[in-house]
Amino acid sequence: MLTLHSWLFGYEHLWSTYTRLLFHSEDRKRYSALLWIVFPIVFFILFAIGKTWGLKGIFLTYFIGQFYHTVRQSWGITQAYRRDAGGMSWDSEWLSELTLWSVPIWGFLHRSSQRPNEFLFQDFWLPPVPKVVVSVAGIISIILWLYWAYTRLMALRRKELDARHTLFMISHFFVFFLGYIWIEELCSGWLLVNVWHNVQYILYVWAFNQKRFVLGVDSKAKVLSWLSQKKLGVSILYFLFTITLALPMIYFLPLAGMTLDELFKNQLVPFAVLLAMSFTFHHYMVDGVIWKREHLPASINR
Repeated sequence: MLTLHSWLFGYEHLWSTYTRLLFHSEDRKRYSALLWIVFPIVFFILFAIGKTWGLKGIFLTYFIGQFYHTVRQSWGITQAYRRDAGGMSWDSEWLSELTLWSVPIWGFLHRSSQRPNEFLFQDFWLPPVPKVVVSVAGIISIILWLYWAYTRLMALRRKELDARHTLFMISHFFVFFLGYIWIEELCSGWLLVNVWHNVQYILYVWAFNQKRFVLGVDSKAKVLSWLSQKKLGVSILYFLFTITLALPMIYFLPLAGMTLDELFKNQLVPFAVLLAMSFTFHHYMVDGVIWKREHLPASINR
C-alpha cells in the first residue's frame, strides 16, 4: 500500500500544486517568489533541523506538518461547500471549525500517548501525553460531534441541510478517527489519512482546472487547459500526465540524494530525504497562498 500510494498519489499530489505554479504564464510571473525564494528557505530550515536532531527531527517535523496540512485542507473544502450552499447562516462557523479540529487533535494526543518509536521504518519520537488528557480530548470531541449531528437533524427538518457539506464532515470524522485512534499501528493509520488527503487534493485541483478552462484551450497554458477539458478521454490523459510528471521525481530524488551524500560524506541525514521533504513542505506552504480566495482567477472566485 505504501509503494502504491507513493507511485500513484504521492508525487502526483505534489505536481497538482505545481500545475498551479508552472503551467500558466501569468501564474509563473505572479508566484515566482514562491518558487525561487521559498523553496531554498524550506530546504535550509530542514537541513538545520536534520543537522541538529537527525532523522528523528525531520520525521517529527513532517508528521506534525502533514497533520496540520491535512486538517487545514479539510477545513478549506468544507468552507468551499459552505459558500456553494449560500453561507449556511444557521451554522456557527467557529464552532464548525472547532468540531472539525477536535477529532484530529484527539487522535494526535492518542498517538503521542502510545509512545511510538518507529514511523516509516525510521526511529521516531512524539512528546509524551498522559492518558487522562487523551480521555478529556475524546469527551470534548464526542460532545462537539453530537451537537453537530443535532444541528444537522434540525436543519434537515427545516429543509436547510446541505448534503455535500454534511457528508464531507462525516467522511472527515471517520477518516481521522480510524487513522489516528481506531487503527493501532501508527504507519497504517497515517497511510489511510494520507491516501484520502492526496486523492482528494488531486481531484480538487483537477476540478479547479476544469472550471478555470471551461471556455476552452488557453493560449497562455495550452497543455494544461487542453488536458482540463470535460471529456472522458482527455480526463484520463490528465491523470496519466500527472503520473508521467511524477515518475522522474521518484527516480531523480534518490539519485540526487545519493550524489549529494557522496559529496558530503559526514551528513547525518540523507539528502534524498531532505529533497523529498523540501518539496513536501514547500507544497504545504504554497498551498496556504495559492488557494486563498483573493488569489483565485476572477472566473472562479465568485
